[in-house]
Amino acid sequence: MADVLNAENLASLVSSVTETMCATKFSPWDSMARGESLAGKMVLLPLEGQRKINIVLAYDGRGGRALASKLFRVPPEDLKPELVDDAVHELLNMVAGQVTRSLKIDQRLGLPRPTNMAEIAAEGGPETADSVLLRSEGNADLRLWIFERVEPAAAMSTAPRVPVSQRVKLLVRKLVR
Repeated sequence: MADVLNAENLASLVSSVTETMCATKFSPWDSMARGESLAGKMVLLPLEGQRKINIVLAYDGRGGRALASKLFRVPPEDLKPELVDDAVHELLNMVAGQVTRSLKIDQRLGLPRPTNMAEIAAEGGPETADSVLLRSEGNADLRLWIFERVEPAAAMSTAPRVPVSQRVKLLVRKLVR
């Protein structure tokens, strides 16, 4: 996927919607930057179909409230958790729409659901070349992780399977450094 949508183009596509809707701009994020983390609450929205594309939004409580406050024009202190969830789901849907239009694919959106690094690793985890990481600029600290799972060829399936715990460590090492 990185060949089709590079990080700069994807950041521009996403920002074209988020700047208008919730005053949030995204830029490419160096996943190897030390001291940075993708962790926090993570919500995954799969694109269902032939291509296995997933969009993950990672955020902390402050970032989620800032997003919801801007999107719904409600003071942060008046937000209920359900509104934060709605804002996260809305942002994921906006990003998914941009991705599907840019890739010229017609795939159904799955349902957004909580996820974590262990689950993503257990499903095989993306390679760096198959993913793009974006980070919001401003008050809301949000991370968007868009990746495509590329199934290994059947002939290559004879390679030893890496245990889930090792894949989690490898993913965390890539994303947290």
